[in-house]
Amino acid sequence: MKTIILFAALFLSRLASASIDLGLPSPGTPYDRYMNPVKSILGQIDGQREATSLERVKQLMREGRRFRYSFTNPYTPALPQDTAARHAGDCKDKALWLADQINDPSIRFVIGRARASSRISHAWLMWQHDSRWYILDCTNNFQPLAADKTSRSEYIPFYSYARNGAYRHEATRVAFADIASGKSTVASR
Repeated sequence: MKTIILFAALFLSRLASASIDLGLPSPGTPYDRYMNPVKSILGQIDGQREATSLERVKQLMREGRRFRYSFTNPYTPALPQDTAARHAGDCKDKALWLADQINDPSIRFVIGRARASSRISHAWLMWQHDSRWYILDCTNNFQPLAADKTSRSEYIPFYSYARNGAYRHEATRVAFADIASGKSTVASR
């Protein structure tokens, strides 16, 4: 029941927000100890290559989508060159590979839920192109999704990483408020 209430609150909070949730700067996230590959790759993005076109991103997403899904490490993403060599990876691996290929300073590596009803976390990218944000998820899609046209019950960000730091998103406020009030329990290892 608590899970249903949490997801209902999450869903309603997403409906109330008309803008794209880019999060607030955060000194850290619960995933920080696993994100060294992400921080390294995003820190190397210099945007010095020719600007990536939407058509090029579509081509890269089709390539990444064809990579076999292979779940290896539940928290730490594989380095992009390893994902490319194996032509396989999970959502974190594919997202980091795609970020490396795009090499755009606007890229965000996002951890959240693909759908409000999902029980497990998912990773994808957000990318700004021509003043519009796109969701790039080559684990589940062949094409970029316009973030402003995506259902509020899909692609719910919890935390994201950019080359300038980490961000905490609106959905975490709902979860933290529930935990702080004693309405939810958190499993420990």
